[in-house]
Amino acid sequence: MTTGPSPSLPETIGAWLDSWPVPFPDAEAAAAFFGGGAAGRAWAAGLAWAAGLAPGPGGLHPRVDRDVMVATVQENAHRDFWDAWDAVRCPVLVVRAAKGMLKQQEADRMAERRPGTRIAVVPDAGHDVHLDDPAAVYRELAAFLAEVGPVGAG
Repeated sequence: MTTGPSPSLPETIGAWLDSWPVPFPDAEAAAAFFGGGAAGRAWAAGLAWAAGLAPGPGGLHPRVDRDVMVATVQENAHRDFWDAWDAVRCPVLVVRAAKGMLKQQEADRMAERRPGTRIAVVPDAGHDVHLDDPAAVYRELAAFLAEVGPVGAG
């Protein structure tokens, strides 16, 4: 997630999808292509929200259409989400993957615009932080919830 416009996002996602060596011969090859580990296995097995593979002629093929995926991010190329961010009134935990799309500078800006925002950084995690290090995400979430208590209870 990013809060500002991302003009290159459709092109970046299109190029990434175009780089897939389709068909993948098997799930192991797909998992390796997607970086291995839990995230790679999830993408290869079709557990990720936006992708996944299905059996087809010659191996495994994407479950999604490339052009549809690119079209779904067109709005994000030109729109920012600062008004929505500024309207948030509850405690916020931002979990940022150190190797993910949300950069520290943008997370800092989020915290500046909404005091009380807690930023947690998960080292060595990428876009799929919840798959790369679920224990770290759980620890951060549990600590945050213990700190803020039930929302609306005060």
